[in-house]
This record gives sequence, structure tokens and C-alpha cells, in this order.
Amino acid sequence: MKNKEVFMKKRMSRQFMAITVLLMGVLSASVSAQGLETTGPVIGTFDSRCVAAAYYRSEEFLADIAEQKAEYEAALQVGDTERADELGELGPEQQQLAHEQVFSAGDIDEIIWMIWSELPGVAEVAGVDLIVSTWDIIYRDESMQFVDVTDLLVMFFDPSEETLDLIESMKGMPAIPPQFLQGSD
Repeated sequence: MKNKEVFMKKRMSRQFMAITVLLMGVLSASVSAQGLETTGPVIGTFDSRCVAAAYYRSEEFLADIAEQKAEYEAALQVGDTERADELGELGPEQQQLAHEQVFSAGDIDEIIWMIWSELPGVAEVAGVDLIVSTWDIIYRDESMQFVDVTDLLVMFFDPSEETLDLIESMKGMPAIPPQFLQGSD
């Protein structure tokens, strides 16, 4: 139950941010309609599922999983069942989170945090004023300017060609509602 409450609070916070962005655009359009020059904000969007897929297939993540598996095996060998049980539970929890982030539109804040310091550069290269997940936009006025920055974010995880092909195939596909993912509460 607690996870759903946290999810709802985060979702509401992100929706508030998306509404704020839209209001900025409406105000900008209103100023333009009154004959004043303005271009309005340029909004960078990204498919969080693609960024999550790039992270979970990255060498960094795979090395972390290998280390975790080795620690689990070591705990079993020395008879530290408490630590082995703890690590044994961590795997399925990580798998569920990965499924929520890659197949649904689960929050990827902890992944974005890894590249947080790079976001101003992404914004500059893409020419955007704001970056927001595509899944956090509940309405978009087509008169506003949107730029997809998914590929720029994905590249920070040094994806293989196979991963890039997978990500390309994911684009444009709908997210799976979380209640349809195996193991969802």
C-alpha cells in the first residue's frame, strides 16, 4: 500500500509540473495573440522506458548485478544465511522495478539522477528550456514546441547496437499499464 501512495504522490507532482509547463505555453500563446513577439518555451521530452532500457542493459548495471550475485554466493559459502536471504530478496525486487520502468511508465528518478549533471548540456544541445518525461504530459497543445531528447539521454549509458535497435522498436509503442505487469500489487 505504501508503494502505491508514494507512486501517486510522485505522479501528482509530475502532473503538476506538466500542467505548469502547459500554462507557460498558454501564456506565451496569449502574448503572441496580442501581437507581442515571443517564441515560448521549447520542451524536451523523453521516453523514460527507453532510458531505463539503456541503463538496465548497460555495462555498469550488469557489473553491479554480477557483484551482487558474487556477494550472494559468498554469503551462502560462509553460511551467512541472513545476508544471503537479504540479497536473494533484492533480485526479484530489482526485476519488478526494471519491468515497471522499461515496460510500463514507472518513475526513473534514480536513473535520471545518475546523469543529472549532464542535463543542462542536453538542454543546450537540443535547444530546450525544460526536459520532462513524455508520460508526464497529460495534454499537449501542438502549437507548443516539443523536441524529443530520448536519444541524447540514452547515449549516457553507452548502449550497444542491439540495445539501440531495441530502443528504436520501443518508440511509439504504448506503455503497459502497471496492473498488467506480473507481480504488481
